Amino acid sequence: MRKGDARREQIMATAETLFYQKGYEQTSVQDILDALQFSKGGFYHHFESKLALLSAICEQRAQESYEAAQAAVAACAGDPVAQLNALTDSGGLWRTDRLDYIGLLLRVAYREDGALMRERLKQSTLELMLPLMNGVIAAGVESGVFVLPRASLAGELVLRLTAQFTDEVALALARGGDESEQLSDILSRLELYRHTIERMLGAPFGSVTLYDMQHLAAVCRGIAGKM
Repeated sequence: MRKGDARREQIMATAETLFYQKGYEQTSVQDILDALQFSKGGFYHHFESKLALLSAICEQRAQESYEAAQAAVAACAGDPVAQLNALTDSGGLWRTDRLDYIGLLLRVAYREDGALMRERLKQSTLELMLPLMNGVIAAGVESGVFVLPRASLAGELVLRLTAQFTDEVALALARGGDESEQLSDILSRLELYRHTIERMLGAPFGSVTLYDMQHLAAVCRGIAGKM
């Protein structure tokens, strides 16, 4: 790794830690510089602003999600429906090893002035995941487990639906409220999205799960305790 790349990674890792510890709004560029003992020039050589830094962290996380989804699909011994479920569950935001990151997104990206951040993250994820999703759907059509017209367009639609579900879950968690009612609403929404994607792909009834419900519930409880 080149020296410049190593410094960029140092800035991102330190900033992410400080964002978790102090909150994004409460962490200044100077706080990051002080922790690293870097000059302002050293920071602005790599990032034009604190928001650009956060965007880079999100892009890095999107890449990690893609790599996790890719590995899950490659390791899946089941049919294309099982691969689809492995892709969405492993590559999605709702993982118990990401509670700090999810909490950061809820505080920063899921507010009125965070719309640009949300769209950047969703677009980065879409661009990375689309070829993988298209490959799974094409395999499903070829094997006869998926039956649908214009299969080449389905991958983007599935990813946009899962992104919309993520938005709805995140906004529900950001609002707070009674935890049991909140969780019941989120799981009801999951059932609706699961059923919609299943019907769209012409998959066997009950075969599409998208996310493991127990894992999703654990994430929701963990995030509720942080908000």
